Amino acid sequence: MVIKWTADLSVKNDGLDKEHQRWIEILNDFYQGLMAGKSKEKLEELVIAMLDYTKYHFSSEEKYMAFINYPGLDEHKTIHASYVERITEFHDKIKNGKLIVSLEVTNFLKTWLINHIKGTDMQYANYKK
Repeated sequence: MVIKWTADLSVKNDGLDKEHQRWIEILNDFYQGLMAGKSKEKLEELVIAMLDYTKYHFSSEEKYMAFINYPGLDEHKTIHASYVERITEFHDKIKNGKLIVSLEVTNFLKTWLINHIKGTDMQYANYKK
């Protein structure tokens, strides 16, 4: 399940690539915590870290898209907001004991991230060319 950074994930922007790499590290930490049977509190911390970093990265990415006058910015913001809402729901459920952190959650986070970078983010990467 651990995600490896590969060249096909590059959006041709060093700053955003570094942010994507950090995001992958946080997700890998989350997965490794899950596999190591970390306590609920530790996993909650990892979800909070991912949520915080996600908000930071999305803000950075949206500023970049505005800078290059990317025409799909509004749609991209909507996709970002939906993802933040989903992670927030996971966090609330973990905090309230209504969600047992599982591979299903981790797989959702991984799949969304990879598909988002390779699909949605590549649209602005290719637009800039």
